[in-house]
Amino acid sequence: KCIRRKIRCRLLRFVNSNNSNMSVEAYVQHTLDLLNKERDAEIEETSFLIDKLSAKELERRGVCLLKLQLKSCRSGLYGRMVTVFEPRAKPGIKNAKSELPSHSLTPGDIVGVGLMKSESTDKPLATGIVSQLTTSNISVAFDESQDIFDLNDDELYKLTKLANDITYRRLKATLNELTKYRRGPAQRLIDIFFNVGEVSPSGGEFPITFVNTSLDESQREAVRFALTQKEVAIVHGPPGTGKTTTVVELIIQAVRQGLKILATASSNIAVDNLVERLAHYKQKIVRIGHPARLLPHLQKYSLDAIVSGSDETNIVKDVKTDFQNVLAKLKKVKSRGERHSLREELKELRKETTKREEAATRDILSRADIVLVTLTSATGDGPLKFLKDDHFDLVVIDECSQALEAACWIGLLRAPRCVLAGDHLQLPPVILSKEAASAGLEVTLMERLLKTLVDEKGKDVMRMLTVQYRMHEDIMTWASQQLYQGKLTAHPSVASHLLRDMPGVNPCEETNAALLLIDTTGCNIFELDLPEEVSKGNEGEADIVAAHVEELIKCGVKPVDIAVIAPYNLQVELLRVRLCAQHPGLEVKSVDGFQGREKEAVIISMVRSNKTGEVGFLAEKRRINVAVTRARRHLTVVCDVETVSRDPFIKSLVDYMTEKGELLTAHHYIQETNVMNEPSRPTRLTNLMDSLEHKKTRKLNKNDTYKQAKYSTQQLQTKEEKVKQYQEQLEKFLSDLGQSVIHFPASLNSHDRMVIHEVAEKLGLSHTSTGEGKDRIIQVSKDKVERKDSQNIVTMTPTIPPSSLVPASSDNVQITDDSPPKTLTKLDENCAGNISVENSLSDTASKLNQQTNLNKEEVNQSPQSNKASTSKENTLSSDHNIVHAAQNEELKSHKKKTKIKQKTSVESPHTSNTKPPNTKICKHCQKDILNDNFTLHELHCLKQNKPASSTSQDHGDMRKKDSKPKEKKEKLKKSHVQKASDVLSKINDDDFEGLIAKITELDSKCAFKKCKTLTNTLGRNCEYCTRRFCLTHLMPEVHGCGDAVKNATRRIISRDGVLHPGSGAPDRKPSQARRAQLESKMEKKLGELAERRARNL
Repeated sequence: KCIRRKIRCRLLRFVNSNNSNMSVEAYVQHTLDLLNKERDAEIEETSFLIDKLSAKELERRGVCLLKLQLKSCRSGLYGRMVTVFEPRAKPGIKNAKSELPSHSLTPGDIVGVGLMKSESTDKPLATGIVSQLTTSNISVAFDESQDIFDLNDDELYKLTKLANDITYRRLKATLNELTKYRRGPAQRLIDIFFNVGEVSPSGGEFPITFVNTSLDESQREAVRFALTQKEVAIVHGPPGTGKTTTVVELIIQAVRQGLKILATASSNIAVDNLVERLAHYKQKIVRIGHPARLLPHLQKYSLDAIVSGSDETNIVKDVKTDFQNVLAKLKKVKSRGERHSLREELKELRKETTKREEAATRDILSRADIVLVTLTSATGDGPLKFLKDDHFDLVVIDECSQALEAACWIGLLRAPRCVLAGDHLQLPPVILSKEAASAGLEVTLMERLLKTLVDEKGKDVMRMLTVQYRMHEDIMTWASQQLYQGKLTAHPSVASHLLRDMPGVNPCEETNAALLLIDTTGCNIFELDLPEEVSKGNEGEADIVAAHVEELIKCGVKPVDIAVIAPYNLQVELLRVRLCAQHPGLEVKSVDGFQGREKEAVIISMVRSNKTGEVGFLAEKRRINVAVTRARRHLTVVCDVETVSRDPFIKSLVDYMTEKGELLTAHHYIQETNVMNEPSRPTRLTNLMDSLEHKKTRKLNKNDTYKQAKYSTQQLQTKEEKVKQYQEQLEKFLSDLGQSVIHFPASLNSHDRMVIHEVAEKLGLSHTSTGEGKDRIIQVSKDKVERKDSQNIVTMTPTIPPSSLVPASSDNVQITDDSPPKTLTKLDENCAGNISVENSLSDTASKLNQQTNLNKEEVNQSPQSNKASTSKENTLSSDHNIVHAAQNEELKSHKKKTKIKQKTSVESPHTSNTKPPNTKICKHCQKDILNDNFTLHELHCLKQNKPASSTSQDHGDMRKKDSKPKEKKEKLKKSHVQKASDVLSKINDDDFEGLIAKITELDSKCAFKKCKTLTNTLGRNCEYCTRRFCLTHLMPEVHGCGDAVKNATRRIISRDGVLHPGSGAPDRKPSQARRAQLESKMEKKLGELAERRARNL
């Protein structure tokens, strides 16, 4: 399937690349297929939201408003019904105004009205258009054909944003009309655009008096050129070059020549921009469109407003007065029959109003010089149906590069000439289906004509505007060089303007620079690890942007003059969380949402920062061009240079900003601000991250047992192999008489060193570790074997002064015996070295134990030195006890580490009875003990000789005081299960009858503490903890299960969505009598409707 899809996409791209040779029929069929794919993608997205998600989730995503009540209903917006909805008032609070939750609804959106109790898949009661929004209510305008009089003030409603299929139906109808178009005013255009005809040469020039005297030469040339073209003229306007200003001048000059103009654009904002500028020059203009979609101060130019104020509709005012009176009666009447008759009267009044308004519409449109409308509203089923097919002489399409070609044909079929204005190097129209976009749906008419007429045929149909009035010269130069062949020049009024030149702005590092690049490379500021279907976000970059915004505001820049742009919607949310609450006037939008806009300072967050160097749709040149060219005086780009530079186009931007602008690293903001501290996230992202973390943990736990078993098996095999390997190596060393010492390298890990120590000990070899960290090595020698053969006994006596009884450092105890055999000398310090201790004192003790065992073996093999060896053994035992005492002291010293010096003495059998120097005789064990160790040894002897009771008594009162609270705490922590277990543990396992009797006794008494009431007859088990209680302590809140009750109640309320006495969902089914009454009422209603249809026939 993937291969087939790839082949099909390549074929579609091939067909798209050869659109110049396509016939009208082939083009229409190809475009209809792509529109069907786009429509399917839109339906799939909408269906997923509505069908798969709950109403609460839809509200959280901002496409639905819940629990609204009807505030008012009035006739407005020139005959339409306007209904105002507001959130349900909070009970118990008078005159309290509840605010609407956060949502994405905007004026002009289509919404469906439904009851709160209805399902999300149910058909809405009515559909309307959002006309006005405040923080506390939303106004929806309904067409006259919709019956909204059944909306009840007592009901709760929900508003859901709906997909618009009107546009799709209009595009499809226009394409079908294009295939049947014959001998109309646009026939010549159709032939040229599909390579059937050739472009006619320009007509002669005539003198023009420009109404806007500030036009530059490139703008004047574009106006003159468009007026002399007989079929098509293209005005290419790069960012900030005054394209709309040029189009307005062109329209006014065309009106002066007596032409009727149809001015269109792809969006309502673009059309309103033309209306506002043309109204400034007192032109006869009419704006067609729903008044709710117009800017408030421009509604007076709408067709509905002009019709309502014309002479033809004076009579309509009386009709509307009657309409309001009937509507007021309808709200008061309760009788079904009277309500029905009033509705019929309202319908008749509507028909009368419509008839008179149509006559006024025809007259107003015919007298207007300029009719302005969006492309998809310029169809023949709208107000333009009242005009003749050849009424218009010229069609002007502004922002043509942002419209589908199919939408452009809606207006083009109404005139013989056209002017297309736009910039095909900025963002194309938004398309949901990636397959349709790659197959050619995103190729605009302007882009196609520039390729076929200009590039391929060399026709002179285009003029480019070259002077820009927006950006600082440094901001402009990069876009000019990369996309516009270096033809752009900055007007002197803007060429060097900076933020510091604005009133109230202080000069500083930020306001003095036109370009600033903040590099996050090497700062561990990566994008969030989210699934592919989720948008991208980078919390570190969002923090840096917020910090930079704060610095600009401190320098005096107003928030309304700053814009923050990000290519991903998730990053926009992260930025809004950090900025919009503190600075309401600051705008944070996506690149798509900011096209056609400008701000004094623009900050761009590139988001992408990953180890693989993926940049996603940042590689779209037009998207980067739009983002950069929104800035007037200051541009900041925050990005991971290493990641984004993988794309050559973005790399050119980074290189240019590095050369021409200021460069900072993210470390500057990390050190001085709260960057990368506790993240501020929207609720949606927090829930998503928690969900992903839970899934990841569950997946790890699922495979944990298998991985551990596998790892254990591999580790066991590895250890056995290493033991065998090192044992063979050491046995070979042992048999080699010419080799006395072997060293193992520092590259060994801790496990390998442990294996070597074990094998060396097993073979009776001397083994020590020396060095620290990566320089640690192991030395194995034959000292033990040589001493064993020569019947030498070596005693290692560590000297540990009381002041140094603290844990050892991280080096092994290195004991070296270089004394010659059968001699009685003390090891030289240089031979022994500064003995270092690797592990804790417990490790030292274990090694001394090993040395003791070795000495015992040597004593058994040497009968003549039995007495001396006994003395040495006692010495070792005492030293061993000293080490144990030091180990206890170590646990009390918070595990601090230091180094311990060891003193090593060697005694022979001939001098064993001689008292060593610096020693005392212990009065408890009669042993010679070093002075430094005598105190600890004496304590150890006292502990060994006294009984347990007296020993604990000698430890002092403080120890008693410390132990009692611990015992109490441990007792308090015991649960009822542990207590029962303690009781049962006292019974012999073989006494089965006694065990049963004890369990019965436990169940026969109340489980509440200190309550001895029998519960055999009057008692019940708690449903939460399953223990048995008497009636006094049965309530869960009494015996300690209050939290469990609350949690269970919350789960029931969350599941049923209803809070009422008894909890749980109430039974809403009607009784049998009520059901019979409703069935009878429905049959009567059906009969009335059948009779009405029969009379109409």
